[in-house]
Amino acid sequence: MCHESLVNSMEPGVNHRLDVLESSYTIMVDEFDELVDRYGSDVIKLTTGQPSIPPPRQIRVTIADKLVKEDMKLYKYPPGFGLPELREAIAEDLNRLGGPKINSDEVVVVAGGQHAMFVAFSSIMENGDEIIITDPCYFGYPSLIRYLGGKIRRVPTLVEEGFKLDIEAIKSAIRKGSTKAIVVADPDNPTGRVLTREEARALAELAVDYKLWLIVDEAYMTLVYEGEKSWPFKYAPDNTIGLYTFSKDPGIPGWRLGYIYARKDLSRKMSLLSRETIYSPPSIAQYLVLEYLVNWNERRSFIEYSKNIYKKRRDAMLKSLKEYIENAVLSKPHGAMFIMADLSHYIKDKRIDSVRLAKILLDRVKVAAVPGSYFGESTIYSLRFSFPGEPVERIIEGVRRIGDLLNTLH
Repeated sequence: MCHESLVNSMEPGVNHRLDVLESSYTIMVDEFDELVDRYGSDVIKLTTGQPSIPPPRQIRVTIADKLVKEDMKLYKYPPGFGLPELREAIAEDLNRLGGPKINSDEVVVVAGGQHAMFVAFSSIMENGDEIIITDPCYFGYPSLIRYLGGKIRRVPTLVEEGFKLDIEAIKSAIRKGSTKAIVVADPDNPTGRVLTREEARALAELAVDYKLWLIVDEAYMTLVYEGEKSWPFKYAPDNTIGLYTFSKDPGIPGWRLGYIYARKDLSRKMSLLSRETIYSPPSIAQYLVLEYLVNWNERRSFIEYSKNIYKKRRDAMLKSLKEYIENAVLSKPHGAMFIMADLSHYIKDKRIDSVRLAKILLDRVKVAAVPGSYFGESTIYSLRFSFPGEPVERIIEGVRRIGDLLNTLH
């Protein structure tokens, strides 16, 4: 017994912050996706946050041709910052999209959106810093902030108000000497909210006035269905950090590529961290995206083509939700890939939360949706529905099945 105790006491320790990741909603979503896959191909998947349209064919053909050539261009280590010509193309692309005019040395190419978040948060946060996030928000932020020793201050947004940002509430959440950053997604995951120009300016002014960082997750920036994308960086370039992933456009989530843009001195420091964690992003993904970005006419056509398809699916889902689940509370998403629906009317009095409801739907009617509680404290009776991954007829059928089940719950 004593010998066993001695052996255990001599075991090497593990960073206790990893415990935060054990309960991460990122892990829970992955586990739920694995559960969905075990139910087979006949499950109607309204869960996925990834596109269903591959990159333009000609871009894929061009890369395929390069792959069969006998040289090492696609296989050697690319620069840690990212390919110089790709960083130039990114800077030009942002300008073409109506975004800020930046230089290539303000761009850091990284291995996807999650890596962008890790590098950005790690580069600005000290232990004990407070980070303001909206509630609901993307499930990846909280666990990463806690892992890095940060504290979270949540500012609720309401479905009845279209999840509109409450700038005054955000201002009230700021604590001088403690708050380090405000984090928003635009367009937003999970709500589909798109910032107005006035909101973008107001956030930028808060960042400047209180000497904060404003981190803007722009993963869905080309998926705006109504209105237009706003750019806080234009109003506060010294305080704003933009994050982007190519997972959604041109649709290469498995190839892991994205970028960060920020003022030059911070970009240089972030590149140091990026190099120490992954050395460099995948070269083949960089060459594919480079080919995509420099062919502007094809890129513009592809964006419009994808948006039209996703918009039709969004509209079909909205119409079906109102028809089959008439007491759901929801708002029309003007961007991204999701609809967040509050189903309190059907499940709250029955003491069924969103996690249990998602499992009931999967078991009984073979429809998959993501529990709202994964995204915040204000959405424990909500489900997040994703519309890009299924054709219109399956979206309608999936919502009909959910409505039938909700109306028979006891």
